Amino acid sequence: MAQAWLRKVGLFGAALLLGGSALTGCSSTKKEAEGQGGDDPISIWASLNTNVSITLKSMNEITAIQEWEKATGVKVEFQHPAVGAENEQFNVMLASSELPDVMFVYGDYSKLYNDGSIIRLNDLIDQYAPNLKRVLDENPEVAKQLKADNGDIYAIPHLRLGEYKTFGGMFIRQDWLDELGLAKPETVDEWETVLKAFKEKKGVTAPLLYGAPPKLSTMGPAAANFLEAYGVTNTIFLKEGKVAYGPIEPEYKAFLETFHRWYEEGLIDPDFATNDQKTFDAKILEGQAGAFFTFIGGGIGRYLPAMQQKDPNVNMTAVQFPVLKKGDEPLFTGRSWEWSGAGATITKSNKRPEETIKALDYFFSEDGHMLKNFGVEGKTYTMVDGYPTYTDEILHNPDGLSVSQAMSKHFIANYPFVGEDDDRYNQQYYQLQQQKDAVQLFSKYSENTLKVSIPPISLTTEESNEYSKIMNDITTYRDEMFIKFVIGAEPIDHFESFVDQIKKFNIDRAIEIQQDAVDRYNAR
Repeated sequence: MAQAWLRKVGLFGAALLLGGSALTGCSSTKKEAEGQGGDDPISIWASLNTNVSITLKSMNEITAIQEWEKATGVKVEFQHPAVGAENEQFNVMLASSELPDVMFVYGDYSKLYNDGSIIRLNDLIDQYAPNLKRVLDENPEVAKQLKADNGDIYAIPHLRLGEYKTFGGMFIRQDWLDELGLAKPETVDEWETVLKAFKEKKGVTAPLLYGAPPKLSTMGPAAANFLEAYGVTNTIFLKEGKVAYGPIEPEYKAFLETFHRWYEEGLIDPDFATNDQKTFDAKILEGQAGAFFTFIGGGIGRYLPAMQQKDPNVNMTAVQFPVLKKGDEPLFTGRSWEWSGAGATITKSNKRPEETIKALDYFFSEDGHMLKNFGVEGKTYTMVDGYPTYTDEILHNPDGLSVSQAMSKHFIANYPFVGEDDDRYNQQYYQLQQQKDAVQLFSKYSENTLKVSIPPISLTTEESNEYSKIMNDITTYRDEMFIKFVIGAEPIDHFESFVDQIKKFNIDRAIEIQQDAVDRYNAR
């Protein structure tokens, strides 16, 4: 569901969280074009993951990448954008037509193809990617997600075919619940009772904390939030099988009424609209937050040990996605589709597409799969009764690296890249019992998300341009008004005017574009 939300943010804005930057391509000889290699490396444009950047300067230094080069005989050169300038550099690169050989992005692939930036991959996959072809043949639903409406394939994908497809949710101070004799809240009313107790009896300033990530003003299906307890989300979704826009639905008004009241009563962090990552972290670590959204791995895996060093009695546990009525099942759970939406594209500048596709296909082979998810046997994992078990280099790193940092130094399991994720990675990545419990809890109702999530649709160039133009205006207005409604700068009584303005921005046309694309997807 996270990727479904990101798809709808814009053309490439969300994509470049995974994309990278390079303003030069590679020249090549005829011999290289025939797949016999050459001195020049294949350039790959990709953002540098935060955990990687802590210990390495480039993905070229990752142990698995170096082993990949040895296994395939292909040299690669990763080129990364400046942090914070991903979108700008990406757009400059496209406008200049000076492209790298490969772009690992999360974007509007059909538009990239129609603009002439990337090439169609179907024939190359059929001839030179037997491992990926096998995966697609064995998983027709994955093939459906990967293909455009006309059957074209434009990206070598990052896939999640296992059990784990929800990676974050709401966590709560379990030690406070125990101290106050309270059960975990399930309904919005029960949440209100708990948050009041946190405020009144614990004296905290942020009973319910929002910030980065995600900001409350830009809530998406990736974030376990209270809007979705009302059966809608803050953007395009499926309502009874048809495309709808959450903020103009009556349930959105009911949610705003609740959140405005919670804000007035001090149940929501007063700085919800301005918290950055630093202040968000500080409020958790300083014991001012009662409940908050975070990720199972990099969130709880970081916060809980740090707090327990100061006070071993601190405990944080996962809470099921909220509902309105006791016994209801949550619909929005942050579940991703099997194709995460991230993928490696081959650009028009690539003079060695056959060699490139062969090299990328390695990650779908058995050896490549193990390398991507576990690294090098004997160094980062050993086989114990047939189970790839991480060594102390990963789980108890001698240099003091966290598990996620050690993983990122040696292989590419805990962030998207070409290939298929392995559940056995998650089973070990989540070292704490609270993490193991969370992944099970958040996955319990994950299949419900497919009923309300927009599938991996493909827009035409014209549709994409029109849809982005409409939604850019709507999204800016929605976020501004959301904050005003919650803090009381705009009376909730003005909700109908809010809806009318969104309709003037032509939301009906945006819904129509999405519905047409969903219909085409269902007909694939």
